[in-house]
Amino acid sequence: MAKNPNQMAWLFNEDNCIACRACEAGCKQEFDLPVGVRRRRVIIEEEGRYPDVKARYISSACNHCEEPACMKACPSGAITKEPEFGAVLIDQGKCIGCKRCAAACPYGAPTFDEKKKKMDKCTFCIHRLKVGLPPACVRTCMGYALSNGKLPDVEAGNAFPDPAFKSAVVDRLPHFADPKLTIPSVRFVPAKNIKK
Repeated sequence: MAKNPNQMAWLFNEDNCIACRACEAGCKQEFDLPVGVRRRRVIIEEEGRYPDVKARYISSACNHCEEPACMKACPSGAITKEPEFGAVLIDQGKCIGCKRCAAACPYGAPTFDEKKKKMDKCTFCIHRLKVGLPPACVRTCMGYALSNGKLPDVEAGNAFPDPAFKSAVVDRLPHFADPKLTIPSVRFVPAKNIKK
């Protein structure tokens, strides 16, 4: 259970992701992000050998961890965890672009903005959360693979309307860093059938 009962979290349903990258596009459009800066990305993992090749599609962004490694690694105090929704934010006015946060994050969330020479990452669309709207990536996910809600609701499977998810929610997928490292605010409904 998170220390903050209002901690926002992601819920990702792997079976519903078709790697269309609408979540990436929605994020880039919401923030008018330059080329090279990706706050959300779709990871495609392939496994097996021909003719038995399989793929997993995973939409990934900052997990707004309870114990953010990026925040601990930042020498300038530019990274903070805001108290209302638990979003981990970078103050670019304080950021010195040293990239230590990127090296510390086990999920690869912080990205370097070459133009500004500053670090950047997902803000959980905090400006949208404050007015009761979902993050841009959630809004644009046409397969309903991505959702968000308060962490206790996400853990209970209540962030998706289908009650079948209640027993399917897990805290990691294959190749996901050990959640004990930073206590990420993301949960998953793993694929029943990996795509062939």
